[in-house]
Amino acid sequence: MSKIIRPVQPGNAATYILVAYLLAALTMALWSGNWVIGRAVRGDVPPITLALFRWLAACSVLLPFAWKSAWRDWPVVRKHWKRMLGLGLSGAAIFHSFIYIGLKSTQAINGVLLNSMGPVIIILMAWIVVGDTITRRQAVGIAISFAGTVFLVSRGDLANLLAFRFNVGDIWILSAMFFWGIYSLLLRDRPREIGGDSQLLYTGAAAILFLAPASYVEYLLGQRINFSLNLAASIGYIGIFATVIAYICYDSAVRRIGPGQTGIVIYLLPVFGAAAAIVFLGEALRAYHLIGFAIILAGILLSTWRIRRSH
Repeated sequence: MSKIIRPVQPGNAATYILVAYLLAALTMALWSGNWVIGRAVRGDVPPITLALFRWLAACSVLLPFAWKSAWRDWPVVRKHWKRMLGLGLSGAAIFHSFIYIGLKSTQAINGVLLNSMGPVIIILMAWIVVGDTITRRQAVGIAISFAGTVFLVSRGDLANLLAFRFNVGDIWILSAMFFWGIYSLLLRDRPREIGGDSQLLYTGAAAILFLAPASYVEYLLGQRINFSLNLAASIGYIGIFATVIAYICYDSAVRRIGPGQTGIVIYLLPVFGAAAAIVFLGEALRAYHLIGFAIILAGILLSTWRIRRSH
């Protein structure tokens, strides 16, 4: 599937690099739509069921293209089945479920800004789980980003902070980011023999194994789906565009300019997400959004600058 977009030969280096950045930016735009849709359909489909439908749609589209590579990689996948299940559980099932749960009670703008904490949470999780060293610069950056997160979650109101009055949706999304950190650690040491296409397919299949029974529990608890053409289109978008096509674009960008340079464009996600939430959901951009994101971004740049500069 990743071969659908083939990297052109860098005969014109400037054009080659420009296309890579455009693909990365398109990925961020597609991912931002996921947050807006998760908020928009919160009353029509239970959150875990939405995550299930997302991966059912993605795997249905992937399967015709990736089944050969998935079959070829099966011996390696079977050997490392615990890690593959961990990838599906942390990065697909729990991560997306927690995001959709959080978006039931918090704005998409808040969610997409909190999502920007990802880089520093990965550094923190690497320190906690596998004992990676945190430099003084990274520690200061993490502290600054955490302060920005607290400012954002408290809506910039000291009274909320002192009384520990936080939106429960923000807590769900922050929890999701810690599972994304676990996923990133598992992904870092994944078997290199497994192709990107089959890995995405196996990750989705593992997610479905966890999400299907959890979705049934939602049904038993009385949560129902309000089927409509709008809901079907929304599921199609997050399954096809925000998952499969976004992956193709991101993978192609990484192959052209590397993960370090591609990662810089990730900072466009909050910008795209906030703009989409304002346009399509009518959400208001407040001063505390801008201040909180600026503080978080300053901490991210401080804690990752040395890493990005080395690429």
